[in-house]
Amino acid sequence: MGHDKSRSSVSVGTVDWNDPNLDALLQKVDGWKLDNRSDRPPQEVQIHVSSGWTANSVVSKPAQLVSMDEQDMVLLTPFPVPQGDRVRVDSQHADGTRTVWGRIVEGREGYRVEDREHGLFLNRLRIG
Repeated sequence: MGHDKSRSSVSVGTVDWNDPNLDALLQKVDGWKLDNRSDRPPQEVQIHVSSGWTANSVVSKPAQLVSMDEQDMVLLTPFPVPQGDRVRVDSQHADGTRTVWGRIVEGREGYRVEDREHGLFLNRLRIG
């Protein structure tokens, strides 16, 4: 779940693509998959998914919030959430329930062993 960041103003210098040390390093990382999650434990949340097909097409299910910033949330679910679906996320806090609305912009199966063992999916929600 990457971000579009321009690196045109950054110079990394000259790279010797024939350097055997570089080749050995690239072979070690071949097949790595990035899975950016925050260091804090996942927070239990309730999600309400609306496909918009009918007025009553809302499904409520438990999920886990694994990461959040000003624009995006990453939710861990035991089911795939279709891209484009509108989602409401309710989380419990000491001062009551907080609600965030957004749309699923990306989803995929989890890469981690525990994700695969439990059939979990990562879903990126664009807030707003």
